[in-house]
Amino acid sequence: MGRTEVKAVITGPRAEREFTFLVDTGSTLVGLPETDIKELGLTPVPNGRVRVRTANGIAERETFYALGELEGQGFGTMVVAAPIPLIGYELLENMSFRVNPVTQRLERAGDDEFVPPYQL
Repeated sequence: MGRTEVKAVITGPRAEREFTFLVDTGSTLVGLPETDIKELGLTPVPNGRVRVRTANGIAERETFYALGELEGQGFGTMVVAAPIPLIGYELLENMSFRVNPVTQRLERAGDDEFVPPYQL
């Protein structure tokens, strides 16, 4: 599968910013660099530490709450620190998006579609 990127806006108490996210089909969370989390002023989720599997093994990460907009649709999500902006499949599925591996773009799944053949 190729590289799929998508632009989305993340809004925090201090700022709002558009990011180009790498769609990470192996991830469930949204990731942002720690400096961006601080600049946006994202609020930590109380007792919100999660264990994540990374390329370097299992790590524990603090989570932060963020609001955002993707393709004109608003969302709320948990964010963890990551080296680059990443968007995981869980948020995309919840928003009824799928990745087309041929065009390497997001597509909106139809309301009558339960599990498309290339659903994330």
